[in-house]
Amino acid sequence: MEYMAYKDKIILDLIKKYRQKKDGKIIDVGAGNKPFLKVLPKDMEYLSIDIDPKRKPTILCDIEKKLPLKDKEYDFVICSEVLEHTLYPKEVVKELKRIVKDNGFIIISMPNEYNFYLRLKFLLGVQNNTEIPFREKLWKNHIHKARVKDLIYFYKENLDIQEIAYSWDSFSNRKFLQFLDRFIHNMFISLSKKLFSRSVIVIGKKPYKKRVFKMLNGVR
Repeated sequence: MEYMAYKDKIILDLIKKYRQKKDGKIIDVGAGNKPFLKVLPKDMEYLSIDIDPKRKPTILCDIEKKLPLKDKEYDFVICSEVLEHTLYPKEVVKELKRIVKDNGFIIISMPNEYNFYLRLKFLLGVQNNTEIPFREKLWKNHIHKARVKDLIYFYKENLDIQEIAYSWDSFSNRKFLQFLDRFIHNMFISLSKKLFSRSVIVIGKKPYKKRVFKMLNGVR
């Protein structure tokens, strides 16, 4: 079986937990190497969006512009480790909410940039590959460097949260590092999410919009 990051396993489990019918449509926004393509239930339709033609997405486009998709079309919208690369993540989330069905779910993950590993690298002056300065293509960098509480605030501000999960990943195929991932994930995240979570994952729905009753001519 191909290597699958913990955060992707969590996302897959969330889809299986919250799916409301046997079939369904999923769109992976900023899909990269499409980690869910081969592991989703076979009765679910999977589509991908990416800016990189080398990834061969279903739809090639810049997600910071209006997505070439219909309103309320998808049961699940995934956006994993993408928003931190965008200049205006709230605008991207607005598009995610536009294309998801009213009873559908949005799954977002973003990195905790203040985990102990990145803190140690910064202390030792070791450059993280997502922070290389003076790149011509800024989207390769992490523009937004959030803490766990920043991510949770962002999620609460934009979604009706159903569940929040945390993962630790080295994103490596090396068996020793995968063993280390399991050890940290199982032993330390519960002790300190701000230090031992590499990604913060949320599943949510479109926020319920309360009706606003306007007062006209003193009539309530």
